[in-house]
Amino acid sequence: MTPRKTALKTFAVLSAAALTSGVCASAATASPLAFADMQANAVSNATQVASSLGATSGGIYLENGKAIVNVTDDASAQKVEAAGLTAKKVKHTFAALTGVKNSLDAVKNVPQTAWGIDTKTNQVVVKVYDAASKATSDKVAAAAAQYGDSVRVEHRTGKLELYISDGDAIQNDQGRCSLGFNVTRDGSPFLLTAGHCTNLGGTWAGGDVSGAQVVESDCPGADSGLLTRPNGTGPSEINTGQAITSAAAPTVGEQMEKQGSTTGGGSGEVTSVDESVNFDVGVLNHEFGTTAHTDHGDSGGPAYDGSKGLGTLSGGDTVTSYFYPLTLELQSYGLELA
Repeated sequence: MTPRKTALKTFAVLSAAALTSGVCASAATASPLAFADMQANAVSNATQVASSLGATSGGIYLENGKAIVNVTDDASAQKVEAAGLTAKKVKHTFAALTGVKNSLDAVKNVPQTAWGIDTKTNQVVVKVYDAASKATSDKVAAAAAQYGDSVRVEHRTGKLELYISDGDAIQNDQGRCSLGFNVTRDGSPFLLTAGHCTNLGGTWAGGDVSGAQVVESDCPGADSGLLTRPNGTGPSEINTGQAITSAAAPTVGEQMEKQGSTTGGGSGEVTSVDESVNFDVGVLNHEFGTTAHTDHGDSGGPAYDGSKGLGTLSGGDTVTSYFYPLTLELQSYGLELA
């Protein structure tokens, strides 16, 4: 099969992204880029205010592009409202939720489970898939029960899978994935994708690139992989023309877009951050969950919000797609966006 043009302009496996949906009336007429800018400004302002609250902060999230700041007392709520933002009174501080999540990370060898922080519900959400063994399910449920209403356990149908498949796009003789971002290191061009893809080794090709070699591969733990770009540099640009000029951390409630070699463009919402996802290959740390639809072969493809790159796809189920944060990938490998 002739490779299609891919994800970023050079690897054009990606089709045009669907417009963000489900926004409030005041934002519904905004262009995707304008809405992305609105979200970025809301997150920046809310993060600054939440940081000033110290121990009473319950974290932030977005709702229809508007930032909500969780607080645990009335004095903090007044401070948030005085800054022109919306406050929500909650029971658990963000620090406490982080502590619970970190404690659950000590539970090992529990494939087909996941847990992460959902600031919208002010809980750590634990997901147990029906593909998990009874022993695993019982072990995770017992660990979660120690933390009362700071944890919510969800039972999910299906199985967590890493999305890799045979076919076109960036591929070798073992599988197919998607390009995440064109990047550089010390002036040299590279291709960033998922680590569970580059773990396959071999020589990769797609679009205008051939003979790409694996130079970095990290999975499990992280899920990052780096390939050489023998045919020269490519722009950090989605094939819709959307430039990716920076990397940013995702926020619960943030509307995002994605691209992939199987499902093309689409949109969704960030539902969790700093999630530990126990795939069969091992735990992937610091993932963020989204409602975007993805499938096999989309692995490594980009999640983004306007001009901000958010991460590269790991996998998921029929409900949730998990991405590894771009900020961590750039930091780990000493990379810059092309």
